[in-house]
This record gives sequence, C-alpha cells and structure tokens, in this order.
Amino acid sequence: MNSFETVDEAWQALQTDDAEARAAAIVFLGDSRYAPAVPQLAELVRQADPGTRYLAAKALGQIGDEAEAALPALLAALRGDDMFLRAAITGALIKIGPPAVPGLTRALFDPSSAVKRAACKALGRIGSERAVPALKFSLRDGNEGVRRFAREALERIDSPAARAALNSG
Repeated sequence: MNSFETVDEAWQALQTDDAEARAAAIVFLGDSRYAPAVPQLAELVRQADPGTRYLAAKALGQIGDEAEAALPALLAALRGDDMFLRAAITGALIKIGPPAVPGLTRALFDPSSAVKRAACKALGRIGSERAVPALKFSLRDGNEGVRRFAREALERIDSPAARAALNSG
C-alpha cells in the first residue's frame, strides 16, 4: 500500500488506474475526512469494482454529514446484492444522519427484505422521529426480520410516537 503525506497526493492517486494506489487513496481521504472527495467517492460507489465500492462507502461514512451529496449513490447501491457493501453503505448512511432519513424511509418499501432491514437499522441508529410512521408500517411486513428490525428501530427512537407505534403494532 502507498502512504501519502497530503490529500493532494492521495487525490492524484485516486485519478490513476493503479488499483492498489487508488484503494490506499480512498482510505487516506476517508481517514482525512476530505469532503471535496465526496463526488468522486460517490461515483466510485456507483461504478467501481466491489472492493473499491466498499472502500468508497466506508470513506464516505468517515466523512460523515459532509457526505450528504453522496446520498443518491449510496441509496441506489443499498439495493445491490453484496451484503458487505450494504453493511458499509448502512454505516455511511447512519453517519450522514438526518439528511438520509427520507431516502431510508422510501427504502422501507423496497421489494428486498435485506434492503428494508438495512433501512430499519439505519433509521433506528439515526433516531429521527420522522421515520416513525414508515417504521410503524414495517411492523406489519411479511418478513419477520424486517418486523424485528422495525421494532428495534422504534425502541431506539423511544419517543412518544415511537412508543405508541410499538403499542398499537
């Protein structure tokens, strides 16, 4: 792995075709919380190979709320089949926080139970009361795992509305 002294060096490596250098650059930029890299990292989440997509999602999570511009790419990638990538994306969405709530709420209505479980987990960790109505709906999902994750999310939110949803569901 390459080691970088500055974000400029890492940025240069991110632009190359050298997979090892690009991977090291992604890690460095994430560790540095380098927000100007968000558009490039979001593009990698959309189009790169699975390992690079995973590293880019992790880096976006490290950047946190300043990675809000990556939400469309992250939410689209959440629907993929790679469970490791989905876990990294879920972590990034949690760290982005409240701006991710509308997209995660829509994800509760995805055909995939895995996507719905990830959305429930993220919504519970974010703790936004705006998610309560959709999580209440998820208490009646056909998949036991989705119902369990929705219950856990509502328990984590622990607001009067969340408690009422748990008591009525």
